[in-house]
Amino acid sequence: MGSPSIISIYGSHNAAIAVSSNDKIYIVEVERFLNHKNCGLAQYKVIKQENIRPVFQSILEHVSEHLNISKHFDLCLWQNTDVVIGEEMVSLSNYVEAEEYKECEHHRSHAGGSFYQSDFKDALIFSYDGGGNDGFFHVYYGNREKGVELIEQYNVNLGFPYMIFGEYFSDIHKESVLSDGNLVYSGKIMGLEGYGEVNTEWLPAFEDFYDCNMHNNRTMPEDENFHLNKISRLSESTSLDLDTGNRLVGKEQYNVAATSQRAFENTFLKYAEPHIKRNPKLPIVLTGGCALNILLNTRIKEEFKRPVFVAPNSNDCGLAVGMLLNEMKPKHSIDVTYSGIPLLDYDSLFERIAWSNFEKVDLLNLSTRLLRGEIIGVARGGSEHGPRALGNRSILCNPSAENMKDILNEEVKHREWFRPFAPVVRLEDVNKYFIFDGESRHMALAAKVRKRWQKKLEAITHVDGTARIQTVTRKQNPFLHDLLTEFSYISDHAVLLNTSFNVNGKPILSTVKDALEILNSTGLSGLVIEDYMICKEN
Repeated sequence: MGSPSIISIYGSHNAAIAVSSNDKIYIVEVERFLNHKNCGLAQYKVIKQENIRPVFQSILEHVSEHLNISKHFDLCLWQNTDVVIGEEMVSLSNYVEAEEYKECEHHRSHAGGSFYQSDFKDALIFSYDGGGNDGFFHVYYGNREKGVELIEQYNVNLGFPYMIFGEYFSDIHKESVLSDGNLVYSGKIMGLEGYGEVNTEWLPAFEDFYDCNMHNNRTMPEDENFHLNKISRLSESTSLDLDTGNRLVGKEQYNVAATSQRAFENTFLKYAEPHIKRNPKLPIVLTGGCALNILLNTRIKEEFKRPVFVAPNSNDCGLAVGMLLNEMKPKHSIDVTYSGIPLLDYDSLFERIAWSNFEKVDLLNLSTRLLRGEIIGVARGGSEHGPRALGNRSILCNPSAENMKDILNEEVKHREWFRPFAPVVRLEDVNKYFIFDGESRHMALAAKVRKRWQKKLEAITHVDGTARIQTVTRKQNPFLHDLLTEFSYISDHAVLLNTSFNVNGKPILSTVKDALEILNSTGLSGLVIEDYMICKEN
């Protein structure tokens, strides 16, 4: 008898559906399916109420066809799937045929999803973000035999207060509504803080702002009012003008970002450090939306001198696979890095490029193009599961090409000037270019760029001399590893810049159509789509 077929559904923002069948795991992130960044199945501005059911059923049909399975499952796991359809509140799980249905917990799903993707036999797990159906900040013990067990829960929300400063920084594009900013500000703030300095006089007030937000509210409107009131009190206890509608400029905003980052870290450690010290032999798993904070991840690794794992899908897009893995309790590490959807319209490739200049991919030719400064989009295989492009939906270029960071931000990505780019390097080369040992395959950790390479690799060296590195082995991604090898033969370095294949405001792409549109409307030079190279018409 084979393993049970399981479907899990997470329906809020960053919605996803994960399926396990015949020892395969397949994940559909709804934003990729609908081409609307961070969307959920219950966001009416994206999907009309009357269309939610057919959209959901279309995704189920896609899953069934892709895996060649029936749409009847042994078990349906669900979380945040209650939506209004017409005049009735229903759960999307009602539309799944299953023998059994089970509602799951937010942070337990984060914890299990990340733990089972690690190669640890047991671990200390911290799951923390802006809140779910079971709170804000949880500490777990993970064990391959016993599963995930709750150690302690804290009612402290670190996600919302970190994000809220995006409303006050003039260098960050302000979203029309705070709920949209809630999903995009944090990553931008993390890039901005490198330009500032921690103001030690402000720091106690900022730490109070983070720590004194313990309350029982769970919904966004209550959280928003609570933290806006806290912002007012923060403004009163510092020299900052944080009145509603005011935007900080220049060095002041950078210093606020840096001080806020330090307060965020210190508050996390206030709650986490006692558990870390009580469990000196356990490796650490960080998960939840706040685990995308690379600066804190790196600090934890460096201060406590022990293995740290952060899954590529630690934010809410990973909740569906987390529910799944908690149920499966796999005895060995499960790799879902490239378990996302393939190009949805790949069958139309030759129809779309018949009159273009295309050829089979040749790594020497591709490397030569990269060396001379061309910017190439890559779309191959299953997409990455999570917000980091790791070689299958990437834009690649030479980080030593002149003004490459500005060209990418202005002419390709169309995003803010200060936002950094990440390098990808073969695992065996990482210590040559960076002060770093071991793996960082998911861009979850930062490393100092060695001084002799900082000027040469300028496009991936942040203002503070660090880079959010991605290491790769041939087993993990043969195409990317072989390309780096070929590039090393003709270049004086073996590092490429790797950024997500999308433009500002859009999710990582899922169609040939979108790839060609980006090629034709931006400074992109060419495309690799599966095994074919499409060159831009000059």
